[in-house]
Amino acid sequence: MSGPAVKPQEQKCQGISRVDEPCDKGAQQYCERCGQWFCHTHYPDPEWHACAPEQGEV
Repeated sequence: MSGPAVKPQEQKCQGISRVDEPCDKGAQQYCERCGQWFCHTHYPDPEWHACAPEQGEV
């Protein structure tokens, strides 16, 4: 596997709700499992991030 993910400039959250509602916030957290970027709000939320970490992990 290559090195750690580098956030592209002005990367937006890639979380999408179950009703296909996109998030327009800036992304700060990268998920190694799914390879997507998320905002702080949606990274731990299983409604927006299918492989969200267990509660308390960040």
